[in-house]
Amino acid sequence: MDGMKRVGFVGLGIMGSRMALKLHERGFDVTVWNRSRAKSEALAAQGLKTADSPASVARTVEVVCTCVADPAALESVALGDRGILLGAHPGLLFIDFSTVSAELSRTLEAKAKEAGVAYVEAPVTGSKNGAAKGTLLVMAGGDADVLERARPVLMAVGEKVIHCGPVGAAATVKLAGNALIALMLQGLSEGMLLAAKSGVDPATLLEVVQASGYRSPYFDFKGKALLARDFETHFSIDLMFKDLNLFLESAGKLKVPTPVVGAVREVYQLARAHGQGGRDITAVVTALEALSGIQLGGGSS
Repeated sequence: MDGMKRVGFVGLGIMGSRMALKLHERGFDVTVWNRSRAKSEALAAQGLKTADSPASVARTVEVVCTCVADPAALESVALGDRGILLGAHPGLLFIDFSTVSAELSRTLEAKAKEAGVAYVEAPVTGSKNGAAKGTLLVMAGGDADVLERARPVLMAVGEKVIHCGPVGAAATVKLAGNALIALMLQGLSEGMLLAAKSGVDPATLLEVVQASGYRSPYFDFKGKALLARDFETHFSIDLMFKDLNLFLESAGKLKVPTPVVGAVREVYQLARAHGQGGRDITAVVTALEALSGIQLGGGSS
């Protein structure tokens, strides 16, 4: 951590707020900013410092981190008139934990280099529980030497860092991973609804899945949530919809056919149309319940 004690964190949503607090708990001097000031003030009450803009954060730290909802938000906090690069100083390290396109990541790397700033993309997975515990998996993209500079910060919020390649590679891997979990959840949800409508306890299906060759820790986590109708937000339907769109945009540019992801994206759009966008991705099952006329947990919808 030598020479890297002062860290800024921009974006204090479900993941960012927990990551910033974990950095503070692990000995970093953390300054935060969020568009909604109330979230910054909540962390200030726990000993973190606050700033009045992303540019102000960048001026006072050795490392600045971002974790925001979408590409537009990242462009605003990085490149806007009060953005990070406006307040950047030569030697600053910029770590982005957001899930965005490879194209945007490469653009930010180029803009950062013009300002004398080193850049690492570092999307994460592990949900809000992993963020709170500091056990996230970090997918890193960037030059190897820059990644080594970033490693103390990355290992403060995660338990493993995988170097995916140059900037853009980690964004691609993260979008592919999120598409995969959307497909897994879709398959489990459809299977559970079929079981329920057939008069079979969906918990029995989950037991068989988890005792078989197609078991997964993800099915255990989300399967139990589906059975309990626990839609507390870990990763929202709106954010997954955004990521599926980014995946499909990338696939379109590269002429990679992705018909199944396209179909699942429309189920997320249906759930959003039903007002479920802010709920956890497990709530996507409610759109399927409405169509099938049965609700997990018993009874007709």
